[in-house]
Amino acid sequence: MTASPIVITAISHGKELTKNFQQEFLNFLNKLNESSVDEERALSPRAHDFYLRSSSNIEVLKNSIYQYPVEDVDIIVQANTEYRKKKGLVVFDMDSTLIYQEVIELIAAYAQVEDQVAEITNRAMNNELDFKQSLAERVSLLKGIKTATLYDEIKDKLKVTEGVPELTKGLKKTGCKLAVLSGGFTPFANFMKDTLQLDFARANVLATEADATSGETILSGYTVGDVVDGECKAKTLLELAEEYNVPVESTVMVGDGGNDLPAMAVAGFGIAWNAKPKVQAAAPCKLNTNSLQDAFYIFGYTDNEIAELLEN
Repeated sequence: MTASPIVITAISHGKELTKNFQQEFLNFLNKLNESSVDEERALSPRAHDFYLRSSSNIEVLKNSIYQYPVEDVDIIVQANTEYRKKKGLVVFDMDSTLIYQEVIELIAAYAQVEDQVAEITNRAMNNELDFKQSLAERVSLLKGIKTATLYDEIKDKLKVTEGVPELTKGLKKTGCKLAVLSGGFTPFANFMKDTLQLDFARANVLATEADATSGETILSGYTVGDVVDGECKAKTLLELAEEYNVPVESTVMVGDGGNDLPAMAVAGFGIAWNAKPKVQAAAPCKLNTNSLQDAFYIFGYTDNEIAELLEN
């Protein structure tokens, strides 16, 4: 494979990448200041690599390349190193990443405070509100909810994001360690860890107490222990890399919220998965397709290689 220092990957959201798109994008890349495409490679009918030489800083290149006018195609720019495919640790956010839902909103339905919780969640996801403050405000609205059947009922409602089982299965087959770091809550993060056979889970712990009248266990309206916010996610990612003896360059953070950006910043790479606009703009790359399995293309896998990983 080429030794070009930069690889640009185009991933279509659904349809195949046309030859016309590939040629026009190639022409665009070759016209960038002191840049030239050494080689191309089809990963899939929907995904295509362009290997680029350039004297420009990669961040400057990103800004130029992201100006290319295209719809329903994600453009990913990254350094072409051995660590692109050689992943040692991939860390996932949970809510709206590994699963489609926001768990706290499911719990809020029991307290009939969905609208209030959803409004706070959206502000936090847009990085407009301090996460610790938003978590405290949301959890306070859940005070008094009985936990007897709550956790099991919510687990039954969780819907795993399309492509997640395939992505985690394939990555584990390569020897990659997998973790979920969630600003949500431990019963559900641990449930996803077991469901997807991940190696590690960390989330917030909901405080409980006995109801003064019935004696039943209820939510106290606050969390205990360290809050799993952006800073905690970043710190934990680095700790896991050290524990698993994995080079930081081979680590990845995948998430959709503002509290995932600090971990993306310290990881070898970061993927904003169907994220809010502000998060997409700040993340190392964005992926807005229907299946998280498409992350394999970001890592440089072809369809044939993916199929081999997913064989029983």
